[in-house]
Amino acid sequence: MKTTKIIISALIICMPWISSAQGIIKFENRVQKMSKETNPQKNVIELQSIISDYNLDPIKNAEELDVLHGTVALSYLASGNYPMFEQYIKAIKNKFNQTSYMNMGTYDLLTRKIDFDYALSLAKKTVDLYESYIDDKAARPISIPEEAWERWIKMAAYPYYETYASALYLNHEAQKALMYEEKALQGKKSEEIMQSSLELYAELLISQGRTEKAYDILIDRVNIGNSSLKMNDLLKQLLIIRTGSLDRSTAILDSIQSNTSVNYKDKLLKESVKDELAPNFMLSDVNGKEISLDDLKGKVVVLDFWATWCAPCIASMPAMKKVSGKQPDVVFIFIATQEQGKDPLSRIRAYLKKNGFPLNVLIDTPSKTNSDLFSTANLYRINALPTKFVIDKNGKIRFISSGFSSDTELINELEAMISITKLY
Repeated sequence: MKTTKIIISALIICMPWISSAQGIIKFENRVQKMSKETNPQKNVIELQSIISDYNLDPIKNAEELDVLHGTVALSYLASGNYPMFEQYIKAIKNKFNQTSYMNMGTYDLLTRKIDFDYALSLAKKTVDLYESYIDDKAARPISIPEEAWERWIKMAAYPYYETYASALYLNHEAQKALMYEEKALQGKKSEEIMQSSLELYAELLISQGRTEKAYDILIDRVNIGNSSLKMNDLLKQLLIIRTGSLDRSTAILDSIQSNTSVNYKDKLLKESVKDELAPNFMLSDVNGKEISLDDLKGKVVVLDFWATWCAPCIASMPAMKKVSGKQPDVVFIFIATQEQGKDPLSRIRAYLKKNGFPLNVLIDTPSKTNSDLFSTANLYRINALPTKFVIDKNGKIRFISSGFSSDTELINELEAMISITKLY
């Protein structure tokens, strides 16, 4: 899915008809707002408005129109109107662009765990269309240089085949799913493969009795401290089969974890310790109670800046739940920021009700002078989500961590940071 979004972003960036960087940013911002709009009819109106404002020509600006039609299509899919989704997908002229939005639609359905039959049908159509133009140079969007076309085609295979594999697996076709997952990962280096891909691949291998291959993949990721909680569980299951003992399997995993933690501490002590006063703030929680950072002096505090719309933030929550559960003397504060649109508080509450985590959520507020800036995020100079700050008992920032790679990496890193911070 990340690869598909990169493809779409490239289409927006490579727009020669917009004469300035500022013009590109304005266009991109309008498309971004469309992608967050829940009412597809409003997106249709905005599509027509953008066409008029930029005087888009059906031939000269076919690429830009593809992006707009694809964005409207996804909003119809999100609302459950599949006929209109398909109508706007058909309005996309370029086949490569078409498959990009079709794959995003399938991924959305699978993520929301709805309409698996339709998701499977859409995933198959995506793969069939993709395979129909692999050798067709005419399918190259004009925004992609001719010399880069082969690389882009190969890059697209990863998300398309994997999404189809996921849909097949959820529809109880594991053997066929494994075949397509292996096509997705063909030629990929280990560091290029997302942890969710390796989770799926290991599960499929185990389902087909190829446990040795699954074991090799899992133990490699666990040894380098870059596995997910699910991968750890799968490895534990295989270790129990190998050793015949739950205790021995647990001891093996604990030993690997311990060695990794020591390595993280050594690295952090050499490279990352900071000595900055944490800016004070006062924010309200979801119930309206005000909390300030100064109230927490004398305790180690972890601030996690996140958002309900931020996929890496959401993906990191299981690891954050595990770390916070093991650190009862540390205060974990989750600051929901960049929550724009109508009634963000209700959206945050709905997320918390559905997931039961995180706890201690504070609501960041937009700046009075610029609604695109949020006060506390701006105070802490946040330029990416999620971003975490580990603050010592004296109110000083000792560590900053941005982004999310894997559950185990985050757990190891954050536990090492907390352990060192407790020394101050």
